[in-house]
Amino acid sequence: MRKGHSRFAAIIILVATLLPASSWAQLNLGQYEDEAPFRTWNTFGIPTAPSLGMGEARFALAHDPSAALTNPALLTSLHSSSITINGSYSTASFNKYSIVNTGVLYTQGNSSIGVYTLDFAGLSATFKGWALGLSVGLLEQYDRPSHKPGYEYQGQIAYTIDLRQDGILRNYNISLARKFFGRLAFGIGINFISGFMEKNIEENYLYEDVIITDFKKNDFKGLYINGGIAVDVTDRLTAAAIFRTPYSKEAKSRSSLRYYIPGGNTDIEINAAATNIYKQPLVLGVGFDYRLSEVFRVASDVSFFNWSSYSVEYYGEDLERTFRNIIKFGGGLEYLSSLNIFGQDVLVPLRVGMSYDPQPMKEPSSHYLYYTIGIGFYWRGLRLDTGTFFGNEKGSGQDLFARRFSVSLSYSL
Repeated sequence: MRKGHSRFAAIIILVATLLPASSWAQLNLGQYEDEAPFRTWNTFGIPTAPSLGMGEARFALAHDPSAALTNPALLTSLHSSSITINGSYSTASFNKYSIVNTGVLYTQGNSSIGVYTLDFAGLSATFKGWALGLSVGLLEQYDRPSHKPGYEYQGQIAYTIDLRQDGILRNYNISLARKFFGRLAFGIGINFISGFMEKNIEENYLYEDVIITDFKKNDFKGLYINGGIAVDVTDRLTAAAIFRTPYSKEAKSRSSLRYYIPGGNTDIEINAAATNIYKQPLVLGVGFDYRLSEVFRVASDVSFFNWSSYSVEYYGEDLERTFRNIIKFGGGLEYLSSLNIFGQDVLVPLRVGMSYDPQPMKEPSSHYLYYTIGIGFYWRGLRLDTGTFFGNEKGSGQDLFARRFSVSLSYSL
């Protein structure tokens, strides 16, 4: 081993060791954690394209079977049978996450990533005041922008580091609802969750022929109950209240730290396994849907997330998560127009809305403000909807952005 090469390796190892320790005290906990969902912590149910266009309003207004994930009582307001699939493209920017801008990797400005998903498929059926819903959906994503920078020494690439993280959380729902007295409906849903989160960091010291890898994987599972009530206060006004029980998102986890010299006889690997626990918060909410006329309606939701009770047990250690309770607002307006295409009447709902989405971290205190738009084309029992939101985060000083575009296709009898 040449002296110059050894000195270079020693400096790199020293920097890799000391930087995370020195930056940890400066790291604002919250949206930068590995378990943080893509974009926002406040995930409850799945907004398909119609609700996305109305500021994510869905507690008192059902467009399709996805209502079962937030207020299953609304299943009684759907057609005798309905089926929906929804796909989306989400993109967001990130500043601090994993070892990026918190340790050995630093970027010029923010990083971003876009993800295509088929995020919901569900069906519902009603019979004599009863309603049943079955669905599968994608609740959360844990993807992060990948990085593989290289560093030069004496004109040659001497060191590379490769960061990759991805993961999903699926939701399987079965819901039952019942309507009473023609105006009052109750519903309850059972939700099974499963998914994974995987992160791999590989450091390659090319001059020394040394590879160091740090691999972690969580396999998630959990169970929670959601439910709601919907009341037709008048022929034009529907009011609703919903809940989601707190629950533990358990993760069978394993980690592997490996020091490997391909050209030598050194291969050291340290493995660990544990059951990590992520205690999820109680969610409560209220909403209304008011039909101003035959063609205009307005709907809005207010939801409460009990994030102060959130906690993480990670390989037997209680991690710091200083979170606050938050209240999220969203709502929008729908105008129902019509077109005549080849002698066929086609209904065309137009939607606009807004959503205020505060994040649970105490420091920095930040929030997203989204603007939403959507349009649909309804011909007989076939419905095609699109919806999008676009907005920016304020409060952290990092000017993060978030975008989402959804398309849903429904058929009702």
